[in-house]
Amino acid sequence: MKKRVLITYATAGIGHKKAAFAVKAAFEELSPNDVEVVIMDALDYTSAFFKWSYLQFYLLMVNKFPLLWGISYYITDNFFLNIVISKLRTFSNRLNAQKLNRYLMEWKPDVVISTHFFASEVVASLKASKALKAHLITVVTDYRLHSWWVCEPTDIYVVGSDDAMADLVRWGVSAERVKVLGLPTEPIFGKDMDKSKVLEKLALDKGLFTVLVIGGGFGVGPIEEIVRSISGSALDMQIVVVCGHNETLAGKLRELSKGTQKKVKVLGFVNDVYDYMEAADLLISKSGGITVAESLAKRLPMMVISPILGQETRNSDFLTSRGAAVEIKNIQDLKGVLEDLMRDPSKLAKMKGAIEKIRRPSAAYDVARYAAYICSIT
Repeated sequence: MKKRVLITYATAGIGHKKAAFAVKAAFEELSPNDVEVVIMDALDYTSAFFKWSYLQFYLLMVNKFPLLWGISYYITDNFFLNIVISKLRTFSNRLNAQKLNRYLMEWKPDVVISTHFFASEVVASLKASKALKAHLITVVTDYRLHSWWVCEPTDIYVVGSDDAMADLVRWGVSAERVKVLGLPTEPIFGKDMDKSKVLEKLALDKGLFTVLVIGGGFGVGPIEEIVRSISGSALDMQIVVVCGHNETLAGKLRELSKGTQKKVKVLGFVNDVYDYMEAADLLISKSGGITVAESLAKRLPMMVISPILGQETRNSDFLTSRGAAVEIKNIQDLKGVLEDLMRDPSKLAKMKGAIEKIRRPSAAYDVARYAAYICSIT
């Protein structure tokens, strides 16, 4: 019989899903004959209200109450408080994940690859009770670690940086159970492309400095203010804006673009963001883990603005401490910093050099290969 690998994520932000599908794509490319791979949203195996509220609560907090979200993020990243909170989460999972529990025990995967801590907690709980024997690989989708990711007994934690590994060790996880493989991105992000052909394909001018602005899968952040600021620059550039599923934002930006002399291309959710990253000279975005990993894979220098307090500020700190990005604290400074980078190409070149030291474009392959190896020896 074929060994079974379950890749699971939770739709609480687009990044967890993208990481899961990146690993699935790597499996399909590697094509291990003796492995059956299934991918699923763990929240599909909970009640409709629980799934809806899980995402909506997160979006409400980061969009309307970001300071409160940040405070709760750091408060809950406390050893003693986490002891209490983890028990509450386990109780909540038992109430809401019964369907997921039944699926896991009936399908009996040999390996579970989880890109969100909700599924990791459920699988770890079943492993602890001996109800499930699967090998659990938890893939952390940020460059630093929060206590929520510590789900014992996880067999292997996959992280994107030595910093995240050190965080896990501080939480009592042995270094032998941590692999610094990177954050999984679709394999295509790591493949070299002909930039000139990509620019032609996207109907972008080859001779212009290209700025890519991304608001994540849900188009959050001060995207309109960013576009207003940089479109007022006296320097020649073309601007591509990816608004995700935020159709209201896309409409506003299309109206805004009519009043500027800059070439502004406004997009909704796109499946070929790798092409736009290839075409761009600079990315302006928040610092979501997978967005960061994708930009690193494409060797694209980044300006971080308005990161979500908590996981994204930690990602930003990781990048800026390595010299791979600059963070804009105040949007009034954005245009000046951008113009400085455009006038001095050596600064962008230095950022690209820093990126080379931390990019891990083969992470999805490495996770898939490791899972296939575990299947081969169990």
